[in-house]
Amino acid sequence: MQSDTERDFLPRWLWLIAAPAVLPALYLTRYADLDFYLQWVEGERGIIENLTPLLLLPAIFCGVSLIRYRHVFPQPWIVIWFLLHGLGAFYFAGEEISWGQNFFAWETPEAIGSLNDQNETNLHNMSSWLDQKPRIALWVWAVTGGFFTPLLIAAGLVKTGGPEHWRYWVLPPRACMAAGFLVGSVRLPEYLFFYMGATPPFPFDIRASELQELFLTMFLSFYLVSVWRRAIALSTKM
Repeated sequence: MQSDTERDFLPRWLWLIAAPAVLPALYLTRYADLDFYLQWVEGERGIIENLTPLLLLPAIFCGVSLIRYRHVFPQPWIVIWFLLHGLGAFYFAGEEISWGQNFFAWETPEAIGSLNDQNETNLHNMSSWLDQKPRIALWVWAVTGGFFTPLLIAAGLVKTGGPEHWRYWVLPPRACMAAGFLVGSVRLPEYLFFYMGATPPFPFDIRASELQELFLTMFLSFYLVSVWRRAIALSTKM
């Protein structure tokens, strides 16, 4: 039986140090130079907006290319599960950049603009079924699967087994924990001050929803890259 550590297949510095360091780095940048932060970090074409779709590229590639390694999975439905994640990441990335409109600045077609709350070439501003509901489903999966599941595995309450068990592949490894925790916690200050009827103080008055999307992309990429690397490793032994 393989431990959760052996399922990481990702360097520890990436998921344990680099990923969590993003949040304090952004707070420090906002504190040090507010104008720079608002223009180059949080702006519509800032680092966060561009990094989010960029980090989805590994998730898209791995989720789709796992079809090639479907023979390593113990059950046929598992490759469909990962393919749906890859296609979901593709939709996520496309919507983030309004399918290229953010870069090429074309005019929104009238037929789409009339249905879109922000007159953009995307779908998530047209219906909650294309925005909030998929976002909530991904949030729940990132927090429960990415953060809590590895804790249960480490406590011995959930067994992953080896590559012959579906849990080995489907349950997120320990490498998803930091991203899953940040997905669930990054908006807590915003919610706390909202229920207190107050505005979050500087430097916590950030666009936490955008940061949450960034950590969701980390979760997806860490999850699918880990599975992809495990599948390659096992395939070479067959």
